[in-house]
Amino acid sequence: MVSRSFLTTYAPDGGLLQSDEWAKLPSASGIKTFPFQGRGFEGIALQHVLPIIGNYLFLSRGPVTNTADLDAVALKNELVRVARLGQAHWLRIEPQTEECLQELRHAFGKGAVVSAPRDISPRETFRVSLDGALEEWLGRMKSKTRYNVRLAEKHGVMVRFSRAAGDVEAFIDLIYATTNRKAIAPHPKEYYRNFVAVLPETMCTLAIAEHEGVMVAANLLVFFEGTAYYLHGGSADAKRELMAPFLLHFKSLEEARRRGCRWYDFGGVRVRSKQDVNDMDWDGITRFKQGFDSKSETLLFPGTYDIILSPFHYTFYRCARFAMGIRRILKY
Repeated sequence: MVSRSFLTTYAPDGGLLQSDEWAKLPSASGIKTFPFQGRGFEGIALQHVLPIIGNYLFLSRGPVTNTADLDAVALKNELVRVARLGQAHWLRIEPQTEECLQELRHAFGKGAVVSAPRDISPRETFRVSLDGALEEWLGRMKSKTRYNVRLAEKHGVMVRFSRAAGDVEAFIDLIYATTNRKAIAPHPKEYYRNFVAVLPETMCTLAIAEHEGVMVAANLLVFFEGTAYYLHGGSADAKRELMAPFLLHFKSLEEARRRGCRWYDFGGVRVRSKQDVNDMDWDGITRFKQGFDSKSETLLFPGTYDIILSPFHYTFYRCARFAMGIRRILKY
């Protein structure tokens, strides 16, 4: 088992994606998980199976390390061990710190740790403090955001929190409508259902904004060791003038603090980095999120890297990926 106290102490983002609780989600979909730990490191690797090419292991926001007490050789040996268990030809990692990345590069040797074809998780995220009185929160918000929160209330937008099956299905429909509008590929529907099916009420809920009984926006929230994470959200095409997402997040901030959280993690932004995840409208996303706290600093991560264990299989993978990219470009 991965230690919660280790994650919250040494993972800048709070460690949710390397927790035992998070690992239950891929397990529910039949994905094998491989926990590991040692002096100065802990984590969980997920097995991904590619047709013909074979397997690789993915460490989402991991491994988590205490570089002041890290045994880098032991970490290398543990990663090789779990790779063998998962019959993996490479490891895809998302180290939480630059120091961890450098330790792994040194341990595995020159050329073994390379940039992945693309980042999986956002390289830069934004979180705000939930400390202070309501007046302090409003003072940290940009004037336009405060205005839109009040506008949504004036228009009669109501926010509630739910895990009911009907609300989950309506949320999924909203997610699919949003991703279709923005030309982004959504997760399979079962992925979203699993959050409520696997995680307890103390860890997961939907935040739902309604107008005249109709869901106009909704967010999926997960709570872990003092941090509330906004993971997925959707909004309707209609009634966008109601500014429901602004009130939805504001009420989510209040709910997070009611549950004892000290931080609210808005997820990916682009301030100090060059995000390439999903090729989204990062400028608009960043403006929206930073509107809730104009003074908070972003968290910056090294990015996604591959540790090559089998040069043959990894070269085959990169060539196949390149060939598929050419086919998409040529529409062939």
